[in-house]
Amino acid sequence: MSKSGVKFSGTDYGLLMRLEWETSFPQLLVELEEHLQQSLSFFSGAQVFLEVGQRPILQKDMEQLTVVLERYDVALQGVISAPAGQSRRPAVLPPMPQPDAHTTLHIERRTVRSGEKIAAEGHVIIMGDINPGAEVIAGSSIFVWGSLKGTAYAGVPDRSDAVIAALHLAPIQLRIAGHIARPPEAKSDRDSSPQLARVNHNGIVVESWDRHRLFQQRGS
Repeated sequence: MSKSGVKFSGTDYGLLMRLEWETSFPQLLVELEEHLQQSLSFFSGAQVFLEVGQRPILQKDMEQLTVVLERYDVALQGVISAPAGQSRRPAVLPPMPQPDAHTTLHIERRTVRSGEKIAAEGHVIIMGDINPGAEVIAGSSIFVWGSLKGTAYAGVPDRSDAVIAALHLAPIQLRIAGHIARPPEAKSDRDSSPQLARVNHNGIVVESWDRHRLFQQRGS
């Protein structure tokens, strides 16, 4: 089992959250959400400080962290940053402005095999298959030119306009923003047509993936 990049500890001034910054940020958000899900009663109503160390943290990172924490009734009170050897003192966060809209693109021209994990902040395109036991995480949408048989998490943490599309859609689990779906029994590769998953009426729906539906969804 891989080591978690998210850790919590108690301090004199409250609960402290540490993030392992060598892990990609979208993956940290997923691990944070999984951590909170496992201890809902403990974290509900909690107030935490984030230890950032010497790493500069981007405004959009703080905004996305806040979204995930608030989803589980956890308030981010401030950040702690101090040179090594000096005492750490918390600083209360100012109000967050609206995030800027910009999206990057990450392309993998290969099959993502069992045990592998791909995480990126923008759209992710996989030119190959996502095997069972593999995981793909994206800040925006996921497009698979092949079979999606692993786990796909799009729209991290709160982009409900993100979609997951594949030439053959038979995943173990789909997640878009805060929504989770496990599709019905998978069809064979020969019988399956391209499909697209999106959020509709507070849940994930799966429908035919074609040019008209894709651009209609982008414009909605």
